[in-house]
Order: sequence, then C-alpha cells, then structure tokens
Amino acid sequence: MKFMEIKVMKSVLSEELGWSWPLFLAKCMFKKRSIYKNTSWANRNDVEAQFARRLSISVAIYLELSKQMGKNLAFEVTRRIVVPIGVNEQVRNVESLGATDKEAIEQLLAFYGFMGIKGVGNFVNRRLLKADSNVLHYEVRNCFFARFYQETETPELTRLFCEVDTEFFPKAFPEFEFHRGASYENTIAYGRDHCTFIFERKGR
Repeated sequence: MKFMEIKVMKSVLSEELGWSWPLFLAKCMFKKRSIYKNTSWANRNDVEAQFARRLSISVAIYLELSKQMGKNLAFEVTRRIVVPIGVNEQVRNVESLGATDKEAIEQLLAFYGFMGIKGVGNFVNRRLLKADSNVLHYEVRNCFFARFYQETETPELTRLFCEVDTEFFPKAFPEFEFHRGASYENTIAYGRDHCTFIFERKGR
C-alpha cells in the first residue's frame, strides 16, 4: 500500500477502534490475500489483476468492521477510507498529465484519454456519445468495480466509486458541471445497465 493510503486508514481506523487499529489492519491485510485468491483475477498478473489485488483490502476492512459494528456503520467507515483515497489518486492522475495550461475541454479530454490507456477505463467498455467544446458525454459498461465487488459478495461497495466521481470531477474540472442525467443513480452500482457521465460547461 502507498503511504497516503495507510495515512487515511490510520486516521479513520484509529478514530473508530482506538489503540487496536494496527492489529485490526494487520488482520485485514492477511484476509485480503484470501479474498483476492478467490476471485477470477487470482491467476493473472496484468494491470486489471493488480488493481483487483489492491481493492481486496477494502473488502477485508468492510467485512471485518461488519463483524464489530454491523454492515450499515461498517459501510460508512469504509466510505471514509475508500472515497478520499480514490479522489486523491485521481487528482494525482490529472496532475501527471501536465495539461493545466490547456483549455478546459482539452484538459477534460486529456483525462478521458488517459483513463482509457492507464486508468480503470483500460478495462471497462466506454462509449463516447458526444464531445465538443461545451459537452463531454460518455457511458461505461462492464464496470470493473461492479464485477470485482460482485465476485467478493460485497456489491454495495461499488457505490463508493460513484461517490469518488461525484467528489473528484467538480474539483478537477470546475468549469464543468458533472452529472448523470436524470438521476445520480444512473450507474451500474444502482442496477442500471451502464454508468452515465455527462460534463456540461457552466454558463454556456
């Protein structure tokens, strides 16, 4: 795990569990291995499998917390870990593009392109519906997060990555309003057949 990830986990878990948080996290690290070994990615070593291995810790933390405090509270505590980590990672991805001197839509399209090569977009199906100076609209099908959490029998955790989008995009691309059409729940995590991503330039 990266230092930033451990820092977030320590902050949240120490608040919830007190002095016992290191023991709890060590137990989760051990459980993470067995969780990953029971997925379809276990015998692979590609980028997608590496991502699945990383996500396994979120399942372990959620399941172990559920034993102590029930699923509802465990979900909220896990959210306080997963969402900040996800947002911070995406912010670093944007910064790595070095596109801050470009026009707003060019920055957004650069990130869209990056995610299709090096990000999670590399192992989902994306369909670009519209891209002009004012609007970027695309759909995601075969969501990796939904597939992973379905296999680990924690499908509710998929919704945390919908929250990552909701928090990250307005911060990274403030010139655009990010939404999912008629409902925030237009994602696979909420039972739709695809996830909707719409960015509309503000004040156009």
